[in-house]
Amino acid sequence: MDKCIRIDCYQSSANYKKPMSVEIGESYRLPPYSTVIGFIHNICGFSKYHPMQVSIQGDYITVISDMFYRNLMGIPYDFLTDRHYYKVPDGKGGFDGVTRALGYNELLIGINLVLHIKPEEKDFETVLNGINNPRIYPSLGRYEDLLRIDKVSIVELEPAEHINLKYDAYIPEDLLKGSEIASNCTRFALNKVYKIDKKRDCRVWEKVKAFHYVKGSNILFDGPIGLVEKQSKLGVFFA
Repeated sequence: MDKCIRIDCYQSSANYKKPMSVEIGESYRLPPYSTVIGFIHNICGFSKYHPMQVSIQGDYITVISDMFYRNLMGIPYDFLTDRHYYKVPDGKGGFDGVTRALGYNELLIGINLVLHIKPEEKDFETVLNGINNPRIYPSLGRYEDLLRIDKVSIVELEPAEHINLKYDAYIPEDLLKGSEIASNCTRFALNKVYKIDKKRDCRVWEKVKAFHYVKGSNILFDGPIGLVEKQSKLGVFFA
């Protein structure tokens, strides 16, 4: 039996920050794969990566702009002005000044998400138990973006050639080969998992090329390669 874990959840507000946004904290309209995988690892208490496939879909009510204070560092401390509200050692015998400034984030409001998680068979019960009994309070996006888990269920999957989207969804590009791409969708290269480059001491991300389709779209696959829930016929798009 092909099965996975379905999570129906809700957030009153959240920001799924785009990595390259600086002046304004732009948000993806759905959480990227890395954010969902990190959420599962946190609530399960995993200290290293456990392979899993995820499908992400949902909707939201609106987007607003949220103002916040941010701390700017790396500026030499100036004793003669009051431009800095704090100072920290710079590691060279001097000080860096910490300056407070206003920042802006995009906030999605009234978010309903349907997440499908397919861990390896040996991890299935561990992940299911972690979702039902999270070790820390669930959050998705920023640490303060609390997630309310409304329902957790195990669903059976079956192949499909045609799917009508009930929610906005990420659909991996590989699933759409040979299919006509809708003109109203957006293509992203989304982070999924990373490895540490020891020479450069930084993260190197594995990315998934995926399209963000809007709800109501009709997806016609090149053969029975799509997946739907056996009972509800809700599409599932693993990456």
